[in-house]
Formats: sequence, C-alpha cells, structure tokens
Amino acid sequence: MAYQQASNAPPPGWNPAVVNGVDNTVFMAPALQQTSGMYNTGGQQAPPEMSMPMSRYADGYQRSTSQTNMEYIQDLRRRLYGYGEYPDASVADQQQQSVENSAGLPAKKEDGPAQGATAPPQDTTDGSSAMTNGIDTTGATDDEGMKSQIRKLFIDELLRRQAVSGNFEITQGTIQELKTYPATDPVVSFYQKEEKEDLTGKPWNSEADSMFLRKAMKGLGTDEDAIIHVVVTRCNAQRQELKNKYKVVYGRDLIEDLENELSGNFSEVVWSMFVKTAKFDAWSIREAVYDVGTDEATLIEILLTRSNSEIKEIKAVYPDVSSPHQKATERKLEQDLVDDLGGDFKKLLVAACQAQRYEVTREELEKAVEEVVVNGQKTGMYDVNYSKLCDMDKAKMDAEKLFKAGEDRWGTDEDTFVRIFGTKNFCHLRATWSEYVRITQRDILNTVEREMSGDFKRGLKAVIMSIRCRPMFFAEKLWDSMKGAGTKNQTLIRIIVSRSEIDMVQIKKCFFDLTKKTLWCAIDEECTGDYKKILQAIVKKD
Repeated sequence: MAYQQASNAPPPGWNPAVVNGVDNTVFMAPALQQTSGMYNTGGQQAPPEMSMPMSRYADGYQRSTSQTNMEYIQDLRRRLYGYGEYPDASVADQQQQSVENSAGLPAKKEDGPAQGATAPPQDTTDGSSAMTNGIDTTGATDDEGMKSQIRKLFIDELLRRQAVSGNFEITQGTIQELKTYPATDPVVSFYQKEEKEDLTGKPWNSEADSMFLRKAMKGLGTDEDAIIHVVVTRCNAQRQELKNKYKVVYGRDLIEDLENELSGNFSEVVWSMFVKTAKFDAWSIREAVYDVGTDEATLIEILLTRSNSEIKEIKAVYPDVSSPHQKATERKLEQDLVDDLGGDFKKLLVAACQAQRYEVTREELEKAVEEVVVNGQKTGMYDVNYSKLCDMDKAKMDAEKLFKAGEDRWGTDEDTFVRIFGTKNFCHLRATWSEYVRITQRDILNTVEREMSGDFKRGLKAVIMSIRCRPMFFAEKLWDSMKGAGTKNQTLIRIIVSRSEIDMVQIKKCFFDLTKKTLWCAIDEECTGDYKKILQAIVKKD
C-alpha cells in the first residue's frame, strides 16, 4: 500500500544518500530506503519519512539553496538535539554568521529536549570552563576548536542512541519529564486551594503530586481522571520518586492504595506505569515463562528487540522479580530460558540473553564521523561515513554464508543464522542483507519464511524487522493485538507502556501508515472506560 508524504520530508536540493561523495545506501536499513519499496512479505512500502538513510537520523544534512542562514541554523540545532523547536531568538541571532564558521547550538529549554535527544550542557560562570550556547569552548579559540567540541557532542549522542535503541535513529516518546507546572495542571489549582501557594511555573513537586493522588483516592469513590493525569504527564523517574514521597508523607504504599481503588486492565496499566522499565520487562518475561504454557511471542518481543544495555539491566533485576524469596544470580534468566525452551529457538534467545551483540564503538565513530562538505565548503555539520563503520568484504562473506546455510543446500544450517543474526551490529546486518539480495535475488525475510519454521522462524523475522525499523515492528505488533476478534490486552499494554518514553512518536507514525488510522483511533474502537482513557492519554492524539 502507498504511504502519504510525511510532513518532515527533507528540504529541496538535499540528497541524503550521498555524503561527501560516499553512497550510504548499502548501509541503510532496507525499510528506510524509498527505492527498496519493501518492508516485509506483505509488500508494504517504506513510509517516506522513514525512507531517509540513516544519515538523516544521524543529523546528516546538506543545505538547500533556498534556505537562509537562519533556516539552516535552526535545522542544524533541531537535528543535533531532536526535532523540537528552539524559539530562543537571541541565540539564533547570535548564530547568523556564515554557515562555514557557525555551529548554532541551542541554550537549554526549560522543558528540556525531546525524548531521544541529548540536553546540551548548561552555561557556567564559575570559571571552570567557558560555555557558548551549551558547548564547552575551553581552549576553542577558533572555528576548528568549536567544531571539535560539536563533533564530540555528536558522537556522544550517537552512542547514547545506540544504548537506547541499538541504532543511531532519533526517537521520541509521548511521555516526557514535567520540569515545571503549567497553569493548566490540576495539581496547581488543588495546591493553591490546600496550601495557598501557586505552583505555576515552579519545579515539579513530588509532595504536591502525592497530596493530589491521596485526595483522588480518599473517601467515597475514586477520581480516576486525576490518577490518569498524574500517571501520563510525569516520566518514569518522577513516578519512582512519587512512590517514595507518598510513603514519606502518608506512611502508606502508593501501589497498594492504587490497587485497592482500581481494577481490571485499567489497574494493570497504572501499576505498569509505576514500575521501572527494566523491571517491567523482567516481570513480563517471568509471566511468559512461569504461566501455564510458554508465551514465546512475549519472549521474542522483548529479548530480540532490546539493546545490550537494556538486556543487562533486565538480567540484573530478573532474579528478584522471578524468585523474590530465593537468592539467585544474573544467570537466572538464562537458566529459565534453557529449562523452558528447546531447539534452535532456545539457542537464539540464549544468545540474545548474553547481551553481547557487537556495537559501534567510540573509536570507530571517531574515524567515521566527518564534516559535511557542500560545493567544496565545510558546513560545520557532521555525518557518519558508514563505509568506515562496516567492512563490506565481511558483509559480503556473511551474505554468502547465509546463502550457503539456507537456499544453497538441502536442509538448513540454523547455527549460522543464530551466529550472524545474534552477534553482528545493526550497520553490518543491514549491509549483509543488502548484499544477500544481490547474491540470491531474494529478500532475507523471504528466505527465513521459506527455510525456517515455528518459533525459530518468528524469532529470526523479529530480528530482521526490528533491525530494519523498530518502530514499524512494534506498530505491526500493536495492530496484531487489536485486529480480528478480541483484543490481546497484555500485548497492547506491554508495548504501549514500555515504548511510551522511547519511540512511541515514531510507532504512531508507522501505525498510521500501516493501518490508515491513528493508534488513538484504534484504541477508541477496541477498548472501553478508564482503560481506554489511560491508553489514549499515553499515546496522545496525532
């Protein structure tokens, strides 16, 4: 099916596939290539806003001839820190120098950068370092010194993104930290009435929120709307602080009070939102393993889509979640998988459980991040030269190995698929799968569909689809949970809660392109009552 043009399409004159004369196409996720035309065996074309190569998400940008210096600088600032607007005119005015010697970084917004972006450091006045628009310029007495600082910040951001999502794409959650109270927040009017103090514009106050929640649950009846408001407008870290403050203020357990007041799927969503992300994943895995029968789909969804750092966090908390009254080590997760699973599927998940997938290192990025040159002039913008991150000879060799392990033999060498799919980084796998098409004239998904079976096939497909475009993978899972007879509420809750602060904005876009209706609308059709209200409040209207 065709996709509508995205609103954040690249400006005229930008050729994102070629950076400094290097064609990055082979290093792009096939799902992100407009020319590839295929995402999965369903024949869906990649959405245009996802059809930019990875350099688009890594802030690569060639200036359009129609852009003014101001427009170019604003785009630079948005791309380095995310897609949010930075309306500080004074900062922009200061940066109206030539493109070749300006860097245009924003001062920190009061409400912070978008989720998936890195906040610039604050200016300091203590003499410890010189700060210009959030950049440490100590020793940077010329343009090259400033550029060096920007380049370092860009590499830091790429590594942060990789730790969050396993690749370099910018992502954004629908729930973000509340830094200061807006006048419209109901906690403001409540606190004004109770404590005679106006919280408008003041930093978030966990005690005020605790009082507001206690009022919502005290006496006859429960103010569910008040609970929903606090849950969906505070980030996970703030909800953790809120749990602690509630106990300090009232000597009561907030979660127990909520469970006593709420019920059904609504109660489960609220509980899930108050659990730390890694612990929620660990709890979901425990339920998948210990309940009657094994929920292989949940194991695939979590273990085959999380980054190394996320899996390590899950392993660290899993023993306490699965065996709270017994002493266990971090090997508990692996042991549960070994005991509960079998065959090649077990090998694939045990491999993922090691959290040892190769990742792009800082040293590799130091060699691969280059200043973009347009018409022979340096721009002050930096991009990734993917040819320096991926050894194409090795990618071709791995493509050959996959061919010989599957299509080119009687039977299938599953171990080769486990080794390559389970250890290589996203850049190498994308290049390998591109080479695989050249060798076999088949997409790797088609081969897996033909050669594999059962949970092992579903696991390999999940690796491919999440490496290619993780938001689309989750969008498809959300659609699967709602289409047809009945709703898979556990899947719906798990994905919406776990991705709400990571990449829900991108998932919503993919969901719309996949189904031609918004995620908010799909929830409206499938769910009811307060359960529907809180899910819609998390994902928000488009």
